[in-house]
Amino acid sequence: MTPESVTQDQARSLIDDVNGSGYIQTHFAQVNPPKTEMPQWLKDVLHWLGDVITAIGKIMAPLGPILPWLIYFLVFALAVLVLSPFVRMLIRQQIERFLPRDVMKPETMWRPTKDAAAALLHDIDALAAKGDYDEAVHLLLLRSVADLNAYRPDLVRSHYSSRDILSHPLLPYDARPAFGEITRWVEMSYFAGIRVGREGFDACRQAYVDFVAIEGIG
Repeated sequence: MTPESVTQDQARSLIDDVNGSGYIQTHFAQVNPPKTEMPQWLKDVLHWLGDVITAIGKIMAPLGPILPWLIYFLVFALAVLVLSPFVRMLIRQQIERFLPRDVMKPETMWRPTKDAAAALLHDIDALAAKGDYDEAVHLLLLRSVADLNAYRPDLVRSHYSSRDILSHPLLPYDARPAFGEITRWVEMSYFAGIRVGREGFDACRQAYVDFVAIEGIG
């Protein structure tokens, strides 16, 4: 039987035979669409959000004429807050001041090593010998801060002043008198324009020696 000799009835019979064999799928089962109904709790949440937005809209309605300017101001304030190092420093200071930290307890019986103390005294004595008492006391303060930072890296921050360090709860109790005396003279020199002189240098040097309390250092 050639394709040309197949009659319409014969072709239909062949198709019916193939369809009836079940080897070829010719009908699609009816599939019910999935339920898309929103759960009740989600409806309640959306309804509540709608009420909140409506209430906010009523409150903000009187501000309509100035609302664009208010938005510009808030964007500007946010930019200043993000970009200004001074503002970020103030925020960090307040956070560190008010947030309790279990480790913020001073430790006692801390001293620089004998070699470090002797080297520092040698350097400031050399400056004092040239009459540069202000720079000698300033060097004494800087090196003392460096020693503290090496001892307690969580104490000194880059934006801290000497007074911030002096009032910090992590500063060891036995270091406070010497650090306070050195800070006092450096502040008078740098901020009040009062020359340290021999008297101030001797006071700071003695305070440091008393703090170090190492045999052979004097």
